[in-house]
Amino acid sequence: MTVRSTLAALAFLLLSAPAFSLDRVSEPAGPWRYSIGDDPAWADPSLDDSSWQEAEVPGRIPLEKGGQYFWLRATVVPGQGLAGGQVWFETGKATCAFEIYVDGVMVGTRGAMPPGYYSRPQQNSAFLIPANFLEDGSAVIALRAYYTGSESFLPGFFLANPARADFVLSVQNLINMRLYVIMAMICLFLGTYFIAQFVSRPEDRASLFYALSLIFISVYFYDMGSERFVIGGQFQRAVGRASLSASLGCLMLFFMKFFRTPGYRTVRLIVLADVVGFAAAFLLSAGDDVAINTVFNLSLLPVFMVIIYGVVVVARAAARKDRDAWYIMTGLAIGVGFGVHDIVYQVLGLDPFAWLQGFTFFALNLSVFIAMSARAARAQRSLDAYIKETAEQRDRMATLLERAEILARESSQVARDLDEAVIRVADAAERSAESATGIGRSVELQNRTLGAARETVGGLIDSIRSVDRELEAEASILAKTARETGLLIQGFEAVSDGIGGASAFAADLDRLTSAGRGDMDRLAALMARVNESSKEIRDIVEAVNDFAERTNLLAMNASIEAAHAGVAGRGFSVIAQEIKKLAAASAERASRIGEVVLSIDGSVEDGTELSARVKESLERIAEGAAETATRVREAADGSARQREAGTGIASESGQLAASASRMRGESSRQVEFSGGVVRGMEQLASVAEDVGAAAAEIVSHDAELAAQAGQLRGLAGRVRKSAEDLAALMAR
Repeated sequence: MTVRSTLAALAFLLLSAPAFSLDRVSEPAGPWRYSIGDDPAWADPSLDDSSWQEAEVPGRIPLEKGGQYFWLRATVVPGQGLAGGQVWFETGKATCAFEIYVDGVMVGTRGAMPPGYYSRPQQNSAFLIPANFLEDGSAVIALRAYYTGSESFLPGFFLANPARADFVLSVQNLINMRLYVIMAMICLFLGTYFIAQFVSRPEDRASLFYALSLIFISVYFYDMGSERFVIGGQFQRAVGRASLSASLGCLMLFFMKFFRTPGYRTVRLIVLADVVGFAAAFLLSAGDDVAINTVFNLSLLPVFMVIIYGVVVVARAAARKDRDAWYIMTGLAIGVGFGVHDIVYQVLGLDPFAWLQGFTFFALNLSVFIAMSARAARAQRSLDAYIKETAEQRDRMATLLERAEILARESSQVARDLDEAVIRVADAAERSAESATGIGRSVELQNRTLGAARETVGGLIDSIRSVDRELEAEASILAKTARETGLLIQGFEAVSDGIGGASAFAADLDRLTSAGRGDMDRLAALMARVNESSKEIRDIVEAVNDFAERTNLLAMNASIEAAHAGVAGRGFSVIAQEIKKLAAASAERASRIGEVVLSIDGSVEDGTELSARVKESLERIAEGAAETATRVREAADGSARQREAGTGIASESGQLAASASRMRGESSRQVEFSGGVVRGMEQLASVAEDVGAAAAEIVSHDAELAAQAGQLRGLAGRVRKSAEDLAALMAR
């Protein structure tokens, strides 16, 4: 910043050296008289103005009220330095507008008279006095002036040679007027640029406040340097002065945002009140130059407060080793130097070659621009470094995508394995359903067998009761007479036939019991097959749980890798989360299948227990049937012996009666045994019903297992679809 400023100053001095080296001549013009009022005849050179009041030039012309005409007259005599050449009339930076008459002829105007009144107090003017008016060595100059304030300041009128006039019209007006217009255009351009910056980044409030500061200061600069008013003379001056206050207020807010100073909201309200208050004061004073200047002088107080505040903020930032603060600090130092220049001249009551207050604000804004440009340059370097880092991240992301593609392939393989596991589960469920159906058929056959056995046992009981009645009749016959031996033998033959039938029935009962025991063995084998199927299902469930854990681990790793990838891995993170959800769903379904299998195991265990109980009952029936067969065979042997001893029946009738009594007792025992068989059959029927219910429950569980297998198949499809989507994403 210091080197650039030094080079710019040297360039300015080199370019302006020829202008300063010219042989300029300037002589005071006067003495002057003035009169309040307006009369075109006062331009006549022959007018006697001895009654007019003398005017102190430089000095002030008092007016009774604002917005009055007054005339100034003087007879000018060029000195020896101006003799023989062109003579120019230099007006100085007067505050009023006027028309210039030389010997009654108007040769020019400064500013504009009402109704389009305006004046340029910062502009020095020079008008050529025609040579024919100075042929006698003197000329009468009359100024028809107008001013809106209560007193008009006259800095001094001079007669100048062409070199001085050229210096006034070119160099001095360039610095006092045209340079301000140039600075206004520069500030407006920069303000537009930073407005665009803010539009692209709405969170950058520092750019917004700096842009507003530049736009407001450009309005002030244009009012300072323009030779014509575009929105009405005094109104434009009021707007320009108000814009300076608004520009400095926005600059204060910029400092707060740029250097992150606390108290922004409070200061924003103060600045808003200051801007609105002074804007209203300027607009209300638009018709009076003195009032405008008074308000402007009052507005300089907060302006200087802003400059002091800026110095404090920038100094603190510099103390924090903020490099941008040094640029602004340099601009503030230069601006304060310009401001001290103007203050010194105001205190001395002198009119300087150029008022530098505009350069104060321009230097400040220029230093801010340089600071923001430096920060932008650093940001660009940071952006370049970020781009480089992004390229490295992109390479790492490519590697990550390759790994993700591998994971996708593994996920696809896992999905295929899951499909195969689901198919195995479905096959196991079908086999379980077939086994349950076989159990149902066996139970149905067992029920039919039990019904037939119940009918046979009922016939056996009826037969035994019939034998009991016959034996009772036979004992009665034997007790009455031995003569009925023939009939007794016939009874014995009938008893033998009945015993043969009982023996045949006992043999059939033994065969049926053996068949029932075989059926129960087959039922136990089927239960074992169902138990084995349940074990297979549990193995599949464990495999699904293992797959869910592996998928969950893969999803967690993918989430970590996506988090490392930042914004670029956000989509991958979403896919990883979906895979994780699918893993959780797989684990939940596997847990449900495990619960169903446990329920099936419980039912199989109940069926096995019931089958054991049925088998035990059948064994008891077999034992009773064998014992019954033994008893029947013994009865058959006894009948044979009775037939053989039929010839000696009379003598052995007592023994036969006793034998008949024993047979009656045996028949009673047979009745008891038959009742036990019936009860066993009924218990077997109940067990068969329980086995049927268990088989139905197995079928129901198999249906639920099939539904769970369908859900697993759908889940496998979703996993496969996620893997395909992930692979497609990797291919982009």
